[in-house]
Amino acid sequence: MYFAEMNNKDQIGGDNAVSMIIGKRTLYLYYLPEPESPTELGFQSRYGSLLQHKWFGQGYILLGFSNGHVVAISTHPKDIGQELWQVKNHKELLTGLAYCPILEIVASCGDNTIKIHSITNLHETEKIITIPDHSGVQMIDWSGDGQLLAVTTTNGSVYIYVTKLQILYAVSAPRVAILSSLAEVAIYAYSPEKPKPIPYRQRLEIEPNFLAIGPYHFVAGLDCHVWFYDLGKMLGDKPELLTERDFSKPIEDIRLNADYCAVLTPPFLILQAIVTDNPNVKDKLMQTFPNALPTLNDAIITCFALTQEYLIFATDIGHLIFFSLEKWEVCTTYRHNMGIKKLFTDNEGTKLIFIDDHQQGYVFLPALEECIIVNDFPKKCDICLWDLAQPNLFISCEGKMVITHVFVRYSVTGKYTIKAGETKLQASQVPLLLFDGEMVLYVDGGQYAVQSLATHLVQPGINSSGNLKNFLNIRKYNEAFKVCEKINLKGSWLEYGQHALADLEPIYALRAYRKIGDVAMVNALEDIRYMEDVNLLSGFCCLLLEKYEEAKEFFLKGSYTKDALDICRDLLQWEQALILAYKNEPDQVPFISREYAQQLEYNGNYADALYHYEKGFKEDYFDATEFQQLLNSSPEYEDHVRLCKMGIARTSIRAGDFRRGIQYATELNDEQLFYDCAELLVTVGHLTEAAGLYERGKYYDEACGLYISLKMWHKANQILPQVKSTKLHATYAKAKESDGRFQEAIDSYRIAGDLDACVRIYLDNLCDPHTASEIVLESRSVESAQLLAKFYQKIGDIDQALHILVLCGCVEEAFALAQRHNKLKRHGELLERYQNAKSSDYLALAQYFESEKYTLLAGKYYFLAREFTKALRFLLKASAFNNEESQALSMAIDCVATSNNENLATQLIEFFLGEVDGSPKDPRYLFRLYMARRHYKDAAKTAVIIANQEQLTGNYKTARDLLFSMYQELRRNNLAVTSEMRHNLILLHRYTLVRIHIKLGNHLLAAKLLVQSAFMYASTLMRPEYRNNLDDRYAKKIESIVRKAPKGIKNFRDEIDDETMECPICDTNLPNMEVTCFSCKTTLPICIATGQHIIKQYMTSCPACDFPCFRAEMEKILSELNECPMCGEQVNPEHLLDVEDIRPYILASS
Repeated sequence: MYFAEMNNKDQIGGDNAVSMIIGKRTLYLYYLPEPESPTELGFQSRYGSLLQHKWFGQGYILLGFSNGHVVAISTHPKDIGQELWQVKNHKELLTGLAYCPILEIVASCGDNTIKIHSITNLHETEKIITIPDHSGVQMIDWSGDGQLLAVTTTNGSVYIYVTKLQILYAVSAPRVAILSSLAEVAIYAYSPEKPKPIPYRQRLEIEPNFLAIGPYHFVAGLDCHVWFYDLGKMLGDKPELLTERDFSKPIEDIRLNADYCAVLTPPFLILQAIVTDNPNVKDKLMQTFPNALPTLNDAIITCFALTQEYLIFATDIGHLIFFSLEKWEVCTTYRHNMGIKKLFTDNEGTKLIFIDDHQQGYVFLPALEECIIVNDFPKKCDICLWDLAQPNLFISCEGKMVITHVFVRYSVTGKYTIKAGETKLQASQVPLLLFDGEMVLYVDGGQYAVQSLATHLVQPGINSSGNLKNFLNIRKYNEAFKVCEKINLKGSWLEYGQHALADLEPIYALRAYRKIGDVAMVNALEDIRYMEDVNLLSGFCCLLLEKYEEAKEFFLKGSYTKDALDICRDLLQWEQALILAYKNEPDQVPFISREYAQQLEYNGNYADALYHYEKGFKEDYFDATEFQQLLNSSPEYEDHVRLCKMGIARTSIRAGDFRRGIQYATELNDEQLFYDCAELLVTVGHLTEAAGLYERGKYYDEACGLYISLKMWHKANQILPQVKSTKLHATYAKAKESDGRFQEAIDSYRIAGDLDACVRIYLDNLCDPHTASEIVLESRSVESAQLLAKFYQKIGDIDQALHILVLCGCVEEAFALAQRHNKLKRHGELLERYQNAKSSDYLALAQYFESEKYTLLAGKYYFLAREFTKALRFLLKASAFNNEESQALSMAIDCVATSNNENLATQLIEFFLGEVDGSPKDPRYLFRLYMARRHYKDAAKTAVIIANQEQLTGNYKTARDLLFSMYQELRRNNLAVTSEMRHNLILLHRYTLVRIHIKLGNHLLAAKLLVQSAFMYASTLMRPEYRNNLDDRYAKKIESIVRKAPKGIKNFRDEIDDETMECPICDTNLPNMEVTCFSCKTTLPICIATGQHIIKQYMTSCPACDFPCFRAEMEKILSELNECPMCGEQVNPEHLLDVEDIRPYILASS
């Protein structure tokens, strides 16, 4: 029978029901508030007899049946009698059922086994225990604390199983001591770089209820008795029992360091030396608290901690005491506003966490006696641990949840803590030690496991930005830097750098800003990276983060008032700056007053600006002597005084005190100040004074403008030469023109650049069209041209009017004027000289002349208008008139050449050849056409024909010049010269040399050239293509010259042939006048001075035409004639070019 709490709709709490088994078949439930309606529950017969039932949870019952079944039912009104879970736990027989509410587990026994289930998950069997002697199990039950499970068997045996060890452990890094059995402790030496070590298992004399461990000692105890063990100096040494001690009262907690143990036996905290003969303790063997501190007699010590340097304890009324073991006295006392329940210190005792009666956690810094609240602290915190490797990180544990906290000691926002993340634990796991984010956890069975905090893991499923933020939160800047390198985005580097600045880590920030190339930030961080003063460093970091108010507070806190003043100045907080300066930097008051005045002046508050300018100038901090000394020794202060006076000058004028303002401006003699004050005077209408200040400041344009407006001509005349404004000169010129002083007006108009006005005055007032024309030609102004053209029209000079209009681009007006006065031919002539004439202008003329049947001019202007087809048609039509033929055909050639149109070229060539009208034209036109179109080969052929005609008519020099020019053109265009052209050129040139040598008195050479020329001419004329064209009267004589020359001539020719020179190629002797070597077949060029073929030595060339010649003969000719016999250019004998290699000339003539 059991009394229990049954769920009901009336919400009646407490034991309100009775349950019992009736007849091993029925479960009887008697609900006390309703005695008339009990509940009887029956079950399936296959379950067997109902042996036991156990209440668990909130109104649930476990039932054990003889056939091995275990069933869970609910007593809730809606679900009463309904089976929630059923399992056949034992194959043949179930004999007992036991439930442990502390552990929330149920155990059933039957056959020779025990099966254990968790109430939270009945479907799974957590453990199966087999009885060693395989005897039948009869009964089973738990101890009250759930630590033991007892089982009886049919053969009279009783088995006791330890189901849960009490959680006992002690930690002194790197050692961890854990109760691994009822009377055994496992001692581990933790190392983060090595795998889990094998522990040393120390047997104990008793089952302890407390443990403690220190650097060299280990303690286990029960109630009032304590056993001390010596751990040795090395981690691997075997523990040895050192001593035993008894205390007067039960021990609640005990802690060790290298020399002392601290024992809490309420209400006392006893500090004792572990070994009395230890030289480190000497006379400091024992102390009892709170007796040692009279002020704490009424307080109860609630918790304590022991480091190598301090005993730290707290009381129920909020005392936090640091007792120095070296000085053996209290060194720090702090009073919290309520009782303190727990405290957790770091290894050195430099900071600790305490939890008060309201379950709020705080970080306490004993050196500063400062307390910082822990944000997001759990409501039921069991334990806190500081990270041994990362001293700014700690964890708090509440049940199965571990929260990672970061304590930020130095930052631009002061000291604070943040919650970095959460890590879940398994059931019964307890954090023992924390090293670089790795927790050492207590687990069931007296063992430990390791697990990393979630905040210290790189989560592969999270993007890199999330990992970066996580590492920055826990202040692992090196790892965050690696993540930034992978991301490599400017935003990530900025986030990293700003976070580091906020934490006063300029070195880390410097690395980030270097990556993004921010030169200004890098330079600033280089300047502050080695600053040691926290307030100064915090101030500059705030400045870089644009937190100006915070920066100012840090500078003031660190007595860096000048830096705080600079911030006030930069933020234009002048009132605050003045207050700070009066208090801390009195020598800065004048400067700040002046800067404040400048700001007030800019904002339009002139009265206050004047006040502060005067304050900055006449500051009361210095007497007259000190003021003068400061003025003489400090150029900065001298400049400050000057700026104050300038401000006084400007603001005095603004305030209406014009005389004072002008007086200060005159005293300072500053050009810019003169300008500023003059502008202010203009705004209030004091123009005369303003003009004077402008003039003093050398602002002559402004001064002249005012003088002209005031009609102060004598003043304006004085400064007019310095005036640069054309507008002012124009204004002055208008005034002079209105006064009839035209020459002065013209001079000013010229300076102003208004030449139109000058032309107007010359025409309207001075009647000087000649000077006006010069100005128009200079300015090319349309307006001036029109004025001048109208003037010429008035006096009847239409040609001059047309000339002026065309020259200035007024083509349309000129055309209209020419048409009115029948001057279009003159207009066309002027238009041809105008460089900017348009095709449309020429087209209008062409159409006019076409309408007037003037074909030559129509063709000409169609050509200039680039209407080439029409132009050629009209020009060919105009060539029918003898007086216009030459001009028309010349223009036709230019038209075709410019158009580059093959059809037009073909049409013109056919016209020249007579295919159009049956009358061939002079070949010279065809030659000119070929030359104009750069058809040099065709031109060369035509040139030979023309030259032959010229020879027949006796114009030898003309024929020679034509061939020479064609020869040079072919050379310039790298085209081959025909042998016929070369032969004719040599023949004609030799003939022209005859006259030159006769003039020089060299008759023998002239005769040789003449005989050779006559024979060559006769031979040429006897050729079949020329013989039929000879007059019969001369044919026989010419033939006789060739066949049988007169005796004297024949002998003379023989003498000529006997005169030889070497061939420059093969060295064969050739007659002087022979140009083709009969040995090597090379065609040789001739000397343009003698007509003989060239040789290897003594050769030179004309610098103008580059034809070879003998130097001596050429110098004779040049000394007499001063011109080249070939090209006719003026050549100085000294400028003849020596020819070292004659091969290029031979190749050119081949």
